[in-house]
Amino acid sequence: MRRSFPLLLRLLLLVICLPAPVMAQGRILVDTIRSKAIAGNAIGDTPNREVFVYTPPSYDRTPNRRFPVLYLLHGFTSQPREWLDGTYQGLDLQQTMDSLWRVDAGEFLVVMPNADNAMGGGFYVNSAAFGQWDDFVSQELVQYIDARYRTRAERGARGIAGQSMGGFGALYLAQTHANVFGTVYAMSPCCTGLVGELAPDSDVWPYVRDSTTVPPPALAGRVRIARAMTAAFGAPYDQPGAWSKILPLDLLAKDAGGMRRSCAIVIEYGLDDAIASVSLGARAYADALARAKIPYRLDAFAGGHTDRTRQRFEQRVLPFFAQQFSGAAPSTGCAP
Repeated sequence: MRRSFPLLLRLLLLVICLPAPVMAQGRILVDTIRSKAIAGNAIGDTPNREVFVYTPPSYDRTPNRRFPVLYLLHGFTSQPREWLDGTYQGLDLQQTMDSLWRVDAGEFLVVMPNADNAMGGGFYVNSAAFGQWDDFVSQELVQYIDARYRTRAERGARGIAGQSMGGFGALYLAQTHANVFGTVYAMSPCCTGLVGELAPDSDVWPYVRDSTTVPPPALAGRVRIARAMTAAFGAPYDQPGAWSKILPLDLLAKDAGGMRRSCAIVIEYGLDDAIASVSLGARAYADALARAKIPYRLDAFAGGHTDRTRQRFEQRVLPFFAQQFSGAAPSTGCAP
């Protein structure tokens, strides 16, 4: 036994000195797409759009494998870097994604286009003022990603999610392009209908009609959103039929066919959200889905508009898509 002790000691020291295993890491790639759909917009916004792409750890290790894709849309006056630089309670989406991967199954790409503009955002719709953002996301961006990256180019392997204005965009694009996006997750979606601060009797509309007037500080943010929506939609809110062609609540009431094809629908909102159209619109949208007998999940959580963003991404949104794409979550239909 005495003679074997030095050997055992050397082996023990060798194990102790070995470097700790490093968790597999994905990558954030930054592309720029020159968009024909956005070129020529009335506000002179650049058609060169920055797009952030997260690729999972096994993307580089398995060159013959193809991956699902989550298209992630940011909110009003925001941009994708805020999901990476700690703006939201220290959120680093790359680290959060890397922490999900215990096995290769369930890995997916995340694509985050920068849709910021001079007015704060264009709501991801086709607009004479801001450019054809619907066409850019649902056609140009998807085609570019499918051609440049190893994706599973099928609707069941594409999800779309977004926060606030991005939640609006996710619902709108999921409804109008059910052949492209199979799963939708709307985080605190704003502006889904003329409710809350957007109701016809709201105090914001006089300031929208007269853009030279300065709203009081308590209304300034809401007026800015309403002005951007008016510019994006190309008409006043009370012009007959103009906004009903775009607002997700109105679209769903007219034709639920797009959402009926969804693999899964999730809507979430904070119980303490100061933007009234979020909670009222989310519940109204869920009620409309229920009337149409379309399966969905509605999550209400304690918190405001953005104060639990990191927690929701880490504990709800990204794990949901990992399960959905891996087949671990039960599908509600996912018609081809």
